[in-house]
Amino acid sequence: MSNPHTNPRLVNPTGEHDGKAAVLILAGHAEKPLPLDRPRISIVVDEMELGRDHASDSWSTDFEDPMMSRRHARITRAATGEYFVSDLGSTNGTWLDGRTVPPGASGKLEPGSVVVMGSHVFVFRLVTQEDLAAIREDWACPFGPVPTLSPVLAGLVRKLSRLAPSDVDILLAGETGVGKEIHAEAIHRASGRKGPFIAINCAAIPENLVESELFGFARGAHSTADRAKSGLIEQAEGGTLFLDEIGDMSPTAQTKLLRFLQSREFLSLGTTRQRTLDVRVVAATNRSAEPEGPPDGAGGLRYDLAARLGPEPLELPPLRERREDIGLLVSFFAKSRVEFVPEAYQALFLHSWKGNVRELEKVVTLARVLAGDGVPISLEHLPAPLVAGVKLDAPPAPSAAPRKRPTREELATLLSRHGGDVARMAREIGRQRTLVWRWLRENQLRPDDYRN
Repeated sequence: MSNPHTNPRLVNPTGEHDGKAAVLILAGHAEKPLPLDRPRISIVVDEMELGRDHASDSWSTDFEDPMMSRRHARITRAATGEYFVSDLGSTNGTWLDGRTVPPGASGKLEPGSVVVMGSHVFVFRLVTQEDLAAIREDWACPFGPVPTLSPVLAGLVRKLSRLAPSDVDILLAGETGVGKEIHAEAIHRASGRKGPFIAINCAAIPENLVESELFGFARGAHSTADRAKSGLIEQAEGGTLFLDEIGDMSPTAQTKLLRFLQSREFLSLGTTRQRTLDVRVVAATNRSAEPEGPPDGAGGLRYDLAARLGPEPLELPPLRERREDIGLLVSFFAKSRVEFVPEAYQALFLHSWKGNVRELEKVVTLARVLAGDGVPISLEHLPAPLVAGVKLDAPPAPSAAPRKRPTREELATLLSRHGGDVARMAREIGRQRTLVWRWLRENQLRPDDYRN
């Protein structure tokens, strides 16, 4: 994989403010996946102007986007050190966190702000030189299945990549769906261990079966033990044992597990001989570990068990804190080229994603099926809660004059004139692209049939 961060103009000390540099991260394109060798991060020094034929020098490329004006928007740093984005009278407007920036006005950029120009989506961040170095490292050799543009996640995977070759146990923390098992598998791959990766959902094991499931049993150990059975822990010999949602185990089960972690010795049910295993343990939890332990009758991770797994949990950030990765993840989950109308694509970046990466995968998969082949994903293909929670301003109308609905013949003529480019059709007739796509579907017209 090529490294798009080798551009020497990426790291510019003059762009630093209070030890951090302001950067604009190119997070995605609604209509196509961006090449992995394209620069994705640009330092904002005092001023940056963006447009279809006027990209910042740091990008080393123009923006090939018919929805973007030649001189579209400008980002400037005020005397206070704050950053603002202003629209330069663009045709389709500049969007900041779901709101249009009126021509002649400006909007304040906050860390994590989502800026949309045409079909391109950007995320604004304040980063350190160490953050940029971590992003470059992961982009050059991704730790997980998808490289990250997030400063927070890049810093974490940098730690994980250094810990992976060792034998130390690791405790991963984070909300449900952030990818704890994916990163546990990445740790195993980078560890060089020859044994298997065995994942155990601790929450799914009934308390009365924890000991036999984890440590196995001998023949005759109980009424149904007509033969000996090895435990899940034993199956991970020479490899990595992943204990998912370890905080959902009962306190009694956690006590038994703690004894194994301390010595790597275990005793199968019905046997009297201790055995020792060579197993590396990676655990995960979405619960916090308190020094006084969980309250009576409440679930939670025992503090001594958490401490045995590491001095502190390594926390994976939720998706809402790493919006710059959404474009990469969408392309990964789609498994092939997928096209969105800009409004729907922008909605993905503005959603809160309580289900995190797992939820995003389900949304993309479902939307592709609902849209069908050759049809861009629009708001109508996204789940109602996602659309309802994202209040987008109405896009600027190219013309205030009312226009009649085109006939099938007029639509076919427009398709022919624009070579099947629906975006250009929509601009000519002053209608939203989602509406034009609906008319085309209703009239059974396929833009692909009009493309050269």
